[in-house]
Amino acid sequence: MQFEQNTLVAAIVVFGWILSLCFHEYGHGLAAYIGGDSSVKEKGYLSFNPFVYTNVGLSIVLPAVIVLLGGVGLPGAAVMVNNANLRGRHWESIVSFAGPLFSLIFTAALIAFIRCNPPIPVDWLAGCSFLAVLEIVVIIFNFLPVPGLDGYGIWEPFLPLAVQERCLNFQRYGIMVLLAILWFVPFANELLWSTAYSVAFSLGLSPSSVMLGQSIFRSGAMPLSIAVLSLVVIVHLVRSRTKAEREAAAREAPQDQTSLGEKPPQN
Repeated sequence: MQFEQNTLVAAIVVFGWILSLCFHEYGHGLAAYIGGDSSVKEKGYLSFNPFVYTNVGLSIVLPAVIVLLGGVGLPGAAVMVNNANLRGRHWESIVSFAGPLFSLIFTAALIAFIRCNPPIPVDWLAGCSFLAVLEIVVIIFNFLPVPGLDGYGIWEPFLPLAVQERCLNFQRYGIMVLLAILWFVPFANELLWSTAYSVAFSLGLSPSSVMLGQSIFRSGAMPLSIAVLSLVVIVHLVRSRTKAEREAAAREAPQDQTSLGEKPPQN
């Protein structure tokens, strides 16, 4: 059925998107490790496991759901780097640059794969073409010199301390402000997407394939997003119940030990 095929294409796009997020963050982690912060290896960041990040819900699930709902591909995940371990501020800049660089590598490999015209269904190839556009969007997004994004992180170590302190509080709101601009200022949103499309077409992607992939993705994204959100709710409820049961068992444990323990010696 075409409905199932559209959902499958949407799943391919989202899976590729999550893989690209992991690859992006692997770049941050690898640069930090080479730069002197061995803690990233201890925390498991030198892998492609999406569950090692600080908050899987905010770092992986939320960006994926926003993509499914037709939003801009957000930078996701979060590698916690200890800058005090890095060998100088130039390594802080390199760590920030490494994420977008690995995104560029991932996108270049994806486009090379598409241009090889592999023997896969046309709809799948169209989905990959649309995924490449999403990757270009997030690369542009990431290189913007806005606090909270890698583009700002590249320059931050070389800015005057007073400027860094002023921007510190804005870092947690930078992405939200950009999203608000894209949502309420149609020109900004159109400029971002038209730039991404132009770059994609100039790199050899077929406009018809990209548009077909976008159409198929949007048709199959809604049922997939409902399934993902339902799964997230179920997992959250199961984890909450498990946590509550463990806490209850921990509270009862001392009482059980007292009742089952040896009686004190009688005088």
